[in-house]
Amino acid sequence: MHYYNVISFLNDDELHQVWDICAEALERKGWDCDNSELSIRAFDQNLKSNIDSDTVCDPEPCGTSHPYYYEY
Repeated sequence: MHYYNVISFLNDDELHQVWDICAEALERKGWDCDNSELSIRAFDQNLKSNIDSDTVCDPEPCGTSHPYYYEY
């Protein structure tokens, strides 16, 4: 199943806010996450390939199929 790479769509402020929330939750349960890297993927069974913020979506205006979605 393919996914959206959510982190690549966030700006720096949003990324830090999400990471602070995640780190606080982990540390509250006793986990040390100082050397961790945040990764968020939103899986979608309708995607034909993985999508990140650099992916360009330019479907044909009268096309019957979409380059990234099975059902369009």
